[in-house]
Amino acid sequence: MARPAEFDRTDVLEKAMDVFWRTGYNASSITDLVKATQLKPGSLYGAFQSKRGLFLEAIDTYSKRSVERITAVLSKSESPLQNIESFFIIFCEELEKDQIGKGCFMINTMLELATEDDEIRERVSIYLDQVEQSFCNTVSKAQQLGEIDPHKSAADLATYLMTNIWGLRVLSSKRPNHKKYKAVISNILLTLTYSHH
Repeated sequence: MARPAEFDRTDVLEKAMDVFWRTGYNASSITDLVKATQLKPGSLYGAFQSKRGLFLEAIDTYSKRSVERITAVLSKSESPLQNIESFFIIFCEELEKDQIGKGCFMINTMLELATEDDEIRERVSIYLDQVEQSFCNTVSKAQQLGEIDPHKSAADLATYLMTNIWGLRVLSSKRPNHKKYKAVISNILLTLTYSHH
């Protein structure tokens, strides 16, 4: 039987993810990954089979953690609408802190690889769908409580929120000031709460 790998898998995935995140999948070399994880190439291949295997596992690790974090924020208080606002406030604070412009691991991956790798696109899509579903559930709750117009489609509003997440990521690369982020958030909330009746 193969000897169990003598390293902390989560720790290795963290370090590898950081390399992929900064440099992108294609530009990350095994040398970069070996240096970052401090594993010998043999151990790296033994544990993950290939650069792609390591990348797929890094995506899964990131997705799981990210979905848990988002779900926690979206169920924090009694008010679903307030939770959506909190999510965007936290999100914009993180964007402001991201001085090296790493962006979002998932969105970066999607933009880099979606056209050339079906399996990776599938994995990222599943993750993005889970996030969208969390928003959809939160919008539905807000509609039940009368915070959001019940005549609107919760699914459409969730897609709208996802589009804003992508848009804010792109906007952040221009290093906008705090006021710009605040304006975007208040417009998002306006769209959610504005009723045609």
